[in-house]
Amino acid sequence: MDISSVNFESGWKIIKEEAIDKIEKYLDENVVEINNNLFNAAEYTRLYTVVYNMCAKKTPFCYSKEVYRKYGESLSTYAVNKIKPHLKEADNLKKTKALIDAWYKYSFYTNWMNKFLHYLDRYYVEYNSSLCLKAYTKNIFKLTLFDETRECIKSIIYNIYDSMRTSDDKDNEKLFRDIVFLYNELDKESAEKMYESDIEKKILENVETYYNKEGNNWIQNLSFHDYIILIENSIEKEYEKNKSLEVNNDTCEKVTNIIVRILIYDKLNLLLDNKENIYNLLKDNNLNSLRRTYILFSYFSEAIDGLKKIIGEYIKAEGNKLKEKYISLSMSINNNIDTPTYESNKNSNIADQKNEYILCEYIHDLIKLHDYYHNMFNFSFVNISNNEIDANFKECLKDYFESFVEHEDEYFSTVKLLVLYADNILTIKNNKEDMQLPDVKNDEDGDYVKHEMKTIINTDELKNDYNKIGNKEGYIGSLNDIRQIRKENDDADSTCDTNIIETDYLIKKMSDIVSIFNYISNKESFFEYYRIYLANRLINNMYISINVEKKFIENLYFLCGSQYTSKLGGMIQNIINNKILNEKFYNYINRNNSNGEIILPNLTNFDENYENNFFSVKILNKGYWPALEKTSMKLSENFNKYILSYTEYYKAENKNKKLEWIYELSEVVFKYFINNRPYYLYCNLISAEIFLLFNKYKYINYDIIKEELQIDLKTFKDNMHSSLYYHKIIYSDDDSINWDTSNFYINENFSYTNQNVYIKKTTTLLSKEHEKTKDDKSMAIEAAIVRIMKTHKRLFYDQIFDHVKKVLSTFSPSNQAIEKKIDLLVEREYIQKEENSQVYVYIP
Repeated sequence: MDISSVNFESGWKIIKEEAIDKIEKYLDENVVEINNNLFNAAEYTRLYTVVYNMCAKKTPFCYSKEVYRKYGESLSTYAVNKIKPHLKEADNLKKTKALIDAWYKYSFYTNWMNKFLHYLDRYYVEYNSSLCLKAYTKNIFKLTLFDETRECIKSIIYNIYDSMRTSDDKDNEKLFRDIVFLYNELDKESAEKMYESDIEKKILENVETYYNKEGNNWIQNLSFHDYIILIENSIEKEYEKNKSLEVNNDTCEKVTNIIVRILIYDKLNLLLDNKENIYNLLKDNNLNSLRRTYILFSYFSEAIDGLKKIIGEYIKAEGNKLKEKYISLSMSINNNIDTPTYESNKNSNIADQKNEYILCEYIHDLIKLHDYYHNMFNFSFVNISNNEIDANFKECLKDYFESFVEHEDEYFSTVKLLVLYADNILTIKNNKEDMQLPDVKNDEDGDYVKHEMKTIINTDELKNDYNKIGNKEGYIGSLNDIRQIRKENDDADSTCDTNIIETDYLIKKMSDIVSIFNYISNKESFFEYYRIYLANRLINNMYISINVEKKFIENLYFLCGSQYTSKLGGMIQNIINNKILNEKFYNYINRNNSNGEIILPNLTNFDENYENNFFSVKILNKGYWPALEKTSMKLSENFNKYILSYTEYYKAENKNKKLEWIYELSEVVFKYFINNRPYYLYCNLISAEIFLLFNKYKYINYDIIKEELQIDLKTFKDNMHSSLYYHKIIYSDDDSINWDTSNFYINENFSYTNQNVYIKKTTTLLSKEHEKTKDDKSMAIEAAIVRIMKTHKRLFYDQIFDHVKKVLSTFSPSNQAIEKKIDLLVEREYIQKEENSQVYVYIP
């Protein structure tokens, strides 16, 4: 037959005989194989061409409508006559299985026919707004076969799903998957959402019933740890089962949500009321259980808030316990301590109070505590979406650490201890036996650092004048001797730079200090203390490296800005500039020392450490440095000529700058032989002038000192105190020392374990001006509270704190300081507290 010009009857006859009859015969005689190639290419082409010729012509020769209708009739006839009789089984399970078999046969039928009739989808369906062939054929299956069997399927879904908790029936598992597949296929072309109403609903009902029953038993009989693990295992088990049953992803998620709601949310009060459950996980460092708990609790904001609060309270309790331990220790120390004096053999101008070394362990333990919980949070409370610590727990760690880290009273200051700890890290540790330095530098009441200039004076010319100290061969050593000492020390410093600066240890330590610094509100006090200790390191060449100091200051700058760190940066820059200034001075002396009064070595091979070898000056800008104690003194000619020479040079270079000399912080080195052992005595210029008087007098007393040097009694006492009581370089015959009248002699039997002896004053860099600043701040807090109460008349307790911190934002007073001032003003009747409330009222 010519298929190029067929009418509807002849064309449909070809389709019926060559396609429909062949498919139905195959389905009647064989087990369906979905991928069976029932038609070859030639047959497929012929059938498609027939359909095309029937549907591609213009009216009245276009038979698309008739073909579309006839296809539906054929499918309906096949479904009713050939399939439906097999669905009359009495058992619901057998009916369901028969329907699944029918679906696969029906799908085989429609898949082939839809290929042959595909041209209908291209034009007829689109232009007539009819159902596409897939939707059309599925709708026929639903109306003729599925709707009558739907209730049977719904009745067995619950039981099949429930049975798979206890048994591993492969047949039921396959049947369940087929049912899910059938529903999903029918739902694709329908808006009825049959899967949700028939399958998902039954699954969720089963899960709800099961876990409501089991959950009550579990929470009563299991520990918190085991309970959380069982929940996790249940979720995983249900998820794996649902995936094997090929249920929809939304259903899997809903099942998980139901389990978590029943086992966590509905029992949240029981889980959170017993805080020991969480405490035990923290005590045992059970990170895996904490991680499980966080993941399960994260489904509900109330659960996360409760968990966060419990963990925060535990951290706060641990922190307060640690703090109270050191506060008690501090009070005990202060109740049994004598007046501190400088008794350590170290190159420092800050008085040594060894008991504070112990208190610095608080910062060390605080860092350990912080690292412990930060690492715990970083493992257990990480948000999966961004791989960072959950914002709730970041806030928890910050808030609760802030609540206990900072403490300020007369015995114990977190801010000061943090500075001491930083000073210990950033102070050079020399391994040479004769240059032992302690690990921590402690602070006492003293003077602010001010504009100052440091002098280091060593010269060959002086040795002939001072070669009979205490009838021993003592003199300010030759330049070569001094250079050797300095070079040894500089080599050690250079090695320290190379081996320590870039080490992970030092970077980690600085990071640790910054992490604790973040929790301190009184940052201004930190920088006041830090400036004192930085000045001490820089003036006495005790810093590990300028680069290390700069790096730490940069870290502080990124946190607080230039308003806090600009002075620290200026101090560092002064030290860097001094090398150039001293080099210029030596060149100036070479050009202008025509009379030979200033004896300098050959400067042709000037090395970078030369300023430490002979005579050098540190120029410090008054605006950057803390205030320094100044003492006027009559200098001997041998010292004074260097001072005058440098003053002349400096004024020539800087005509509009004022130069002041700080003798207390200068350094002079004596090489002193006793019993054929050389000692190097490091002292300031005032002490040096006093010692050199022993070349002129057999003994000295204050009358001689006053006449020769024109210094006051306090300066004399401060500079010679450690020489008398600690080092015992001098002695007196008096049983009771009277600094006004006692005579002092050189100790000819002097002996000391270290070759280098540091003779420092008993005063410190930290001055009374620092304490005065504290008093000023204390008065500022009082004044702020009074002004605020006078303005508002009546405020809640917390509101007073907020207003005071806002007004005094420049130095952020601590909560303890404000609280003390409120109590003080109540006692002084400036304000009063209303009974049974947290409201304070201003008293006019």
